[in-house]
Amino acid sequence: MKLTRRNRSLLAIAACVSALTAGGLPSTAAAAPRARASVVGGRAANPAEFPYAVAIFRKGHMHCSGSVIGPTKILTAGHCVAGFNLANFQVIIGRPILRDTAVGQSIGVTSGRVHPDFEQTGLHDVAVLNLATPTSVTPVALATPEQNAAATPVGAQLRVAGYGATNPFGSHLSGFLKATIEQSRADSRCFKAFTRDLFAPESMICALGALKKKPGRFKIHTSACSGDSGGPLVADTATGPVEVGTVSFGGALCGLPAAPTVYSRVSASLDFINQP
Repeated sequence: MKLTRRNRSLLAIAACVSALTAGGLPSTAAAAPRARASVVGGRAANPAEFPYAVAIFRKGHMHCSGSVIGPTKILTAGHCVAGFNLANFQVIIGRPILRDTAVGQSIGVTSGRVHPDFEQTGLHDVAVLNLATPTSVTPVALATPEQNAAATPVGAQLRVAGYGATNPFGSHLSGFLKATIEQSRADSRCFKAFTRDLFAPESMICALGALKKKPGRFKIHTSACSGDSGGPLVADTATGPVEVGTVSFGGALCGLPAAPTVYSRVSASLDFINQP
């Protein structure tokens, strides 16, 4: 059966409930994967390491994260753009502390494109926004298929940054750019968490950070979370950092061991992203 976005969302809810049950969490914690995924655990990001990281605001409120990939182009998640009025979007660039409005740029969005597969199947959860005016920020390079293969084997250390929630429940947005290290995990781990109907390794990356030293009530790993959706997952290569993924979805609780974070694989959408 061909899966629509709605069917994938229903499957995701079922997968999250299954993961929560396996982890021994109360059923009241069950929820759909985050439509907007800051980093749980991790640290304040060094702005020099993520100059291309952006915050996307909608109607004056934090909506999603993203990355600069060209003077007037922002890469983010498809679910951050599909169905929204882009006239309400502002992209915040070069502002690691969001309340520090004297720093960085706030630029409007003139148009955007969502990957055509996303609306039909939920695959290729990527979108490109076009800025009203250019930014001078150096864009992040996008991973080629060859770079992707070399940079994302199981166990590979990858960096992720975003402005989203700082606790596993997806609340308390950080207000500043955070970052952590994610580890590429075996596809089987995401198959178990989200089923083969939801997780597609050819266009997705399964990843999860280290177990937090003081996780509190639950065992929680460092992870992307609500508000981080569309944010960059980066590999450090001999030629510099390359973006290998964008934050797509995860479990009902961010960083749950039984439900890793899923990233849309950038190299699988390069033809779409690079369209003029």
